[in-house]
Amino acid sequence: MRSVEFGMRHGTAHDPALRTPHSALGVTLVELLIAMTILVVITSSTTLIFRGISRAWRNGQLRTERYQQARLLFDLFSREITATVANNRYPLVGLDAAQEEKLHPGSAADELFFVGTLPGRTGLVERGYWLNDKQQLMCHDDEPADAAYASGEDEVCGTGIGNFDISYFDGTQWVDRWDARPLAPQAGRLPKAVHIILLIGTETPKQFDAVIYVPTS
Repeated sequence: MRSVEFGMRHGTAHDPALRTPHSALGVTLVELLIAMTILVVITSSTTLIFRGISRAWRNGQLRTERYQQARLLFDLFSREITATVANNRYPLVGLDAAQEEKLHPGSAADELFFVGTLPGRTGLVERGYWLNDKQQLMCHDDEPADAAYASGEDEVCGTGIGNFDISYFDGTQWVDRWDARPLAPQAGRLPKAVHIILLIGTETPKQFDAVIYVPTS
C-alpha cells in the first residue's frame, strides 16, 4: 500500500500531459526564416508600389507644368503676332538657326522680331523671341521702337525649352526664314501665317506647335 501511495504522489513528474514540449519554449529557426521571408516580400512590394505612385505623380506634375507653359507661351505668341504691322522702318525678321547671321549673339535656335500695336502700350512696340544656350526662351521688348532689334530689354518667358522652330507661309509655300528688310526676298511684306514648334522638357520632352495667322498681311 505504501509503495502505491508513493507512486501516486510522485507520478506527476512522469505524466506526459503535464510536461512542456520543447517546441513551445521558443520560435524555431525554420519559423524565423519563414517570418523574415514574408517580411521581406511585404517590404519589397510596398517599396515598389510607393515608387510607382511617386513616379506617376512626378510624371503627371511634369506633364501638367509643360502643358501650362505651352498654353501660356502660345497665348502670348498669338496675341502679339496677330498685332504685328508692316513697316519699312521696322520690318519683320525671322532668322533660321542654321544661318550664320544672328540678331542676338547668344541665340541657339530660330529668332523672330517684329513691331506691333499692343493693347495698353504706346505706339509701335518691338517684340521678339529667341532661345539661349540655357534652354530659356527670351522675349524681347522695346517701347517705343527704335529700329534696332539688338537693343532693348530681354526677359525669360519660358524654361526647359529644347527647341524653338519657326516657319512662315508666304501664300504659296512654307519657308524657313522671313526677311522683310529693304532689298530682302520678302521686303515690306508680312507672312500669311507663322508656324511655331516648341520642344518643352529635358526628360522625355513634349512637342507643341501652332499655326498663327497674321490678319494684317
